[in-house]
Amino acid sequence: MLWIHPILQIVVTVAAFYVFYLGLQRFRSAHLGHKTVFLWKRHAIMGRLVILGWIIGLLLGMMVVNAEFGMTGIFADHFHGSMIMTPLMLIGFITGAAMDRHRKKRTALPLVHALNNVALLGTALYQVYTGWFIFSNIVLA
Repeated sequence: MLWIHPILQIVVTVAAFYVFYLGLQRFRSAHLGHKTVFLWKRHAIMGRLVILGWIIGLLLGMMVVNAEFGMTGIFADHFHGSMIMTPLMLIGFITGAAMDRHRKKRTALPLVHALNNVALLGTALYQVYTGWFIFSNIVLA
């Protein structure tokens, strides 16, 4: 049962790097003058799926820890990382949905979206780091 959460989160985090790559093409085109193809629909769909996957993984992780150990939040650093990710996921989802729903030239919202999601991806990497400690010392032990 303890394997479900880490496997899901690793798959979703790898997918998040693909979404980042797609968004980077838009940044290169808009701000660096490079000729690139921005796969808008793929970026939007994959971004939504990644955030949904992270949320499902968060809930599964809390359920598994509660089922196995009788409480949540016992792995403090990893738990706090998830609490940091939660509002970042919400902001990323809302800003992305707003830009996808009403496509027009913008300056501030794409910047907020990009900076938020870079912070979100960085926090996800922190979660991999803290999760590896838990996985190697509890699941594999």
